[in-house]
Amino acid sequence: MKESKKFIFNNIFFVLVLLVILIGFYPSVNRFSNNFDKLEHIEELYKIILNNYHKNISEDTLVQFIRDGIFNNLDPFTQYISKEDLLRINEDFAGDFYGIGVQFSIIRDTVTIIKVIDNGPSQKQNILSGDRIIQVNSKDFTGTEVDNDMVMNTLRGARGEKVELTILRKNNKFKKILYRDAIPLNSVDSYYIIKDDVGYIKLEKFSSTTFDEFKAAVLDLKNQGAKKLILDLRNNGGGYLNQAVDVTNEFLNSGLEIVSTDGEYRNKKVYYSNKRGAFKKGDLVVLINENSASASEILSGAIQDHDRGSIVGNKSFGKGLVGEQINLKDGGALRITVAKYYTPSGRSIQKPYNFSDSSSFKKEYKTTGGRIVYSYGGITPDYIISVDTMSNFESKFWNNNYNLLYEKSFDVVDQNRDKIKNNYIEYFNQNKNKFWIEILKLSENENEMKAYKEKFIKLFENMILNHALSSEELIRFYNKEDDYIKKALNIFDKN
Repeated sequence: MKESKKFIFNNIFFVLVLLVILIGFYPSVNRFSNNFDKLEHIEELYKIILNNYHKNISEDTLVQFIRDGIFNNLDPFTQYISKEDLLRINEDFAGDFYGIGVQFSIIRDTVTIIKVIDNGPSQKQNILSGDRIIQVNSKDFTGTEVDNDMVMNTLRGARGEKVELTILRKNNKFKKILYRDAIPLNSVDSYYIIKDDVGYIKLEKFSSTTFDEFKAAVLDLKNQGAKKLILDLRNNGGGYLNQAVDVTNEFLNSGLEIVSTDGEYRNKKVYYSNKRGAFKKGDLVVLINENSASASEILSGAIQDHDRGSIVGNKSFGKGLVGEQINLKDGGALRITVAKYYTPSGRSIQKPYNFSDSSSFKKEYKTTGGRIVYSYGGITPDYIISVDTMSNFESKFWNNNYNLLYEKSFDVVDQNRDKIKNNYIEYFNQNKNKFWIEILKLSENENEMKAYKEKFIKLFENMILNHALSSEELIRFYNKEDDYIKKALNIFDKN
């Protein structure tokens, strides 16, 4: 194997710099020098393997091996992000991206439009749910090689760029010319008056636009008469710390601690509430589950520690680490854990990971009002909602047949979209037996299936609605029979 010495050195240098960053970011000069000397061993191994191993290993592959070895021994949130992945991550948290304005699914190797974004380029060109994209810019866009990443990379791009789509609608094929434009990625999925004077806000993430969206929603709800609020953070995986602080500030009286951060190479920083805020008064319930993480836990932890409201649901994810993102010369980034965060009572809610973690478990803390809370790998709700789990038979059948059921449910919508949109309750009542027959075709154990008939039909109907309804309509539909919502309303009734 013949490689230029300059090229080899550049790759070695990249790995060495990465190691130095991970071992001691912002270290003293002496610490940097000492660690760099020790890393000569890594450089020596790199050169020997590259030039002597019995199989051909490219430099990129060897760098990847070293990089993986580093990150596999750190916490799971310290990671290298490639240039391609970084673009998508930045778009998700920027609040918008440039695209054609559709939600899609790949069904039978064909890109199928599930929903069209309001006021986006596709809606303006009368592209409809159910349309198939079979060509993009005169190139075939079907087949087994088409995957989600390929579709997103093709349909997203620079603002104003022309995209020519070949669409198949029923048996008609035609072309559409679109120009990419800003597509919003809202943090607030839904907000509305859920009952009498109770407002509801579903917050999907903490992006750069979250606080502005949230405040606008709160003010609108108050104008509609809301005096109480349900804040739904279920499945909210977190995001920007400053956005979590700003949203939490809307609820707390001035001068109260919201969260603190502290790390070996970061000075302790404490964030406090101020006088500004749109919902300082009024009953509050926060909904969380096992997928509520990071920024969601900062907010729910502060609300719980100050006895500002009730936390309802299931124990949260348990991510109590603060990360910083450092851009790299290759266009990617290093996301590195630099500190832990602590709730106002002093709790670290980080759950353990693979190597030794100093998180204190089952340690008691007290809220402002004297209630006992725990540092126990997540925020434990004040009111726990039991989760309806599947039996082994249910789980095996549903998981094994999910893709087929997904396609069948889409076919139902594709052939009956208007009927379902106009009155899905009536349509479901008229077709339950048809649904059951289709489900039974996938099982050889009809007798055991009968015990789960109603449940499987309900799951299939929900699949149909996921294709047919907008995100806003879906949230309102599921909230009608939601045990978390029922508990929140019950708490308000008792206060």
